[in-house]
Amino acid sequence: MTDSNIALLIDYENVGIDSLQYLVEQISGMGRIIVKRAYADWSSERKGQERLIELGVEAVHNYRTPRSGKNSCDIKLTIDAVELLHSAQVDTFVIVSSDSDFVPLVNHLRGSGKSVVGAGRKAVTSTTMVKSCDRYIFLDPQTIGIQKSGSLSKTNTTRRTTPYRDRRQSTSNQDKQDNEKSVSQLLIKAIEATVGDDGSSLGTKLAQTMTRIDPGFDYKELGFRSFRDFLTSRREIEVTVREGTDFTVSIKNSEPRSLNGQDNMEPAKKPSVSPRIISFDKESSDHNSNDLPDNWEEKVDIAWKSKEKDQLSGQAAANQAAKIMGFQRLRDSLYPTIDKLLDASNLLRGNWARNKNYVTRKK
Repeated sequence: MTDSNIALLIDYENVGIDSLQYLVEQISGMGRIIVKRAYADWSSERKGQERLIELGVEAVHNYRTPRSGKNSCDIKLTIDAVELLHSAQVDTFVIVSSDSDFVPLVNHLRGSGKSVVGAGRKAVTSTTMVKSCDRYIFLDPQTIGIQKSGSLSKTNTTRRTTPYRDRRQSTSNQDKQDNEKSVSQLLIKAIEATVGDDGSSLGTKLAQTMTRIDPGFDYKELGFRSFRDFLTSRREIEVTVREGTDFTVSIKNSEPRSLNGQDNMEPAKKPSVSPRIISFDKESSDHNSNDLPDNWEEKVDIAWKSKEKDQLSGQAAANQAAKIMGFQRLRDSLYPTIDKLLDASNLLRGNWARNKNYVTRKK
C-alpha cells in the first residue's frame, strides 16, 4: 500500500508558529507530506522564519499593501491549492486556518475527490469550517501543551495523558455539562447511524462515523490513548469484544440517559471490569433453554415460513424470533444474533441459512 500524499498549506497569520510542530506530527501518520507552505507577509513576520526552516516549511512571501488587506494571503493560498489539485498527485489537503472564508475552497477540493483536513484555534474557528472538512484538528495551547517558547509543558503533557474527568476540573460546571452532553449526543447519533440487524455497531466503523459527523471530535484530546478506551469509559453503551481485536458497541437500554437533562451530566468513568467477552457454549445454552417457551423452535420456523418468501431480512427474522421467545429484542435473549439462534437449533439450521443481512430458506 502506498502512502497518501499530503499538501500542507498554512495561513500563518491566522495560526502562528507554536502549534506547527504538533500539527506536523499529527498529520505525518496520514501519509507523506510532499508540500509544506506557509503564507504571510514575511517582512513583518520575521520571528518564525527560522522555526519554519527547521520544520522544512517553505515560506511563501506575499507583500501586503494598505489596500490589499489580509485577504491577499488567503487568495494566494487558494490559488496554490487549486493548482496543486490539477498538477500534483495530492490525495489530502491540510488547510491550516480558522477563517471560514476557506469553506468554498474546502468544498471544491472535496468535490474533486480529495480529503481535506482543517486545523486552527478552537475559540475562533467557525462551526461551518469544522463541518466542511473531513477532519479538523484544534491547535489550542492548552490542548497540545505548548508554552510560549514552543516547547512542551510538563504540566500540559501530563494533562493529555490523564483521564478526561481529571482534566475538566479547571473548567466551569456548565462547560462540563455542555461538553459531556455533546460527546454523548455524538456517540448516540453515530451508533444509530451504523447499527446492524443485531442492534450493535462495529467499533472501527463507529470511529469513522463519529469523525464524519463531527470532524472536530478527537478521543485523544479527551485524554484517551485509544478509541476503545474512550468507549469503555462511556456509561450509556456496552462494548463487546468478539474475536481478536474486533469489538461491537450497543446502547444500554437498562440505564437510559436523558441527553437534555442535567442530572445525567456526571463525568464518564472508566469501568472497573474489562469489556464483556461473548463466548458461545452450546451445551450451557441448551441447559438454559428450559427457560424458553415450549416448542419455540417449531414456532419460529412456522413464523418465518408464514411469510411465504424464500428469504427474510435479518431484522424481521430476529424480531419474530424474539417475540416468540418472550423477549423485546433478540439480543436480550440467550441467542443474541441470528447466527447463534441457528446454531442452537437443529430444526432451524436444517431449514434456514444466514446470507449476509438475510435469512434464506433452504430448498
